[in-house]
Amino acid sequence: MAYNKRQHLADNIAALEWIFMRPEFCLTEEGRKVLNGYSGFGGLKCILNPAEKDTDIEKWTADKELFPQVRLLHELLREYSKDGKEYKAYVQSLKSSVLTAFYTPEPVVTAMQESLQLPGIRPGRFLDPSAGTGMFISGLKDVSEVHCFEKDKLTGKILSSLYPESRVTIDGFQSIQPYYNNYFDMVSSNIPFGNTRVYDRDFDRSEDVVRKSSLAVVHNYFFLKGMDTLHEGGILAY
Repeated sequence: MAYNKRQHLADNIAALEWIFMRPEFCLTEEGRKVLNGYSGFGGLKCILNPAEKDTDIEKWTADKELFPQVRLLHELLREYSKDGKEYKAYVQSLKSSVLTAFYTPEPVVTAMQESLQLPGIRPGRFLDPSAGTGMFISGLKDVSEVHCFEKDKLTGKILSSLYPESRVTIDGFQSIQPYYNNYFDMVSSNIPFGNTRVYDRDFDRSEDVVRKSSLAVVHNYFFLKGMDTLHEGGILAY
């Protein structure tokens, strides 16, 4: 099926409306269905265009048919932000996700989950360092602790609502505390890939050339940082 920008925008806006307007009903069957329809804003470059007022459409050179939806998105964020600073933070978070927020197809997640549920594999402590809306934790069984990191502010709110029993940190993976080194049984995720630079103070100050150079390539960093959090014999599956 072709990527339908209009439908993805509609599904995302519906999920955000539920989070802001009906947060107490997020865990109902209907609420979960709406929130699970959220797919992030990867590929939706139209949200980079100005849409704070109706006349901004004159500045658009493409996707003008999507202007009403992007305008509605801005109105929603502005109305439910506690102040202008929070609104700007939401907008910046959206813009930062356009090139990276592409969620994993469900069959891929299912195949990975099945391969990690073989006899003898019992991940009591599980970490997803780039969780999105939580597809990699959705099928976990017999897990005592689930930790998730999601740097996008809006996606993090949805993740927190869908999995209130998990420890969700709405921040980048580099903010994980040293306490969690050698801590987890399993680390699994669809991590970001690309020549995107990451800042991690410990890696930056390291005398290990490999660790220091990994900061220039985000997926290299996620592999090394993920390995740090595993105890001896733990499993990493990206």
